[in-house]
Amino acid sequence: MRAARLFLVPVLATLSLAAQDPSLSGTWSQTRADDVVAAINSTVADMNFIKRPMARAKLVRLNPVYKKVIIAISDKEVLVKFDDRDSIPMPPGGKSGPWTREDGDKFMVAAQLSKGQMIQTFKNDEGERTNVFTMSADGKALTMSATIKSPQLPKPLTYSISFGR
Repeated sequence: MRAARLFLVPVLATLSLAAQDPSLSGTWSQTRADDVVAAINSTVADMNFIKRPMARAKLVRLNPVYKKVIIAISDKEVLVKFDDRDSIPMPPGGKSGPWTREDGDKFMVAAQLSKGQMIQTFKNDEGERTNVFTMSADGKALTMSATIKSPQLPKPLTYSISFGR
């Protein structure tokens, strides 16, 4: 009986800690989203009439309201997959690695992990995108706050999408 208790106490403590520190890894489905088109229109409103429609069209195309996100975190890599798009593999520990989007645009991507949060960055010559994934304390909700900056834009584009397990 004593041997069983010696084994059971560490196991229960580990399970308790795991329950208190849920992982970002898993499949998340959208529960709420900002009006991304309105955010885009606000961002490009001060651009001249020639550049504005081109910038708006590109931003709308590159910023869909994702319905699902899958996150897989291991010691070897961090993977993020939105809807049916290709996975985005990133080295762990905040290191940057090359990635090519489906349309051929090349980026350096990185994922910086901390407790209940992941900061994903994309950088290339055209600008930078930062996705901050923040998990709720109970591990049941995930919010992605996106910020897109470019020298071509008069101000950053920002919006959020919330997901649940």
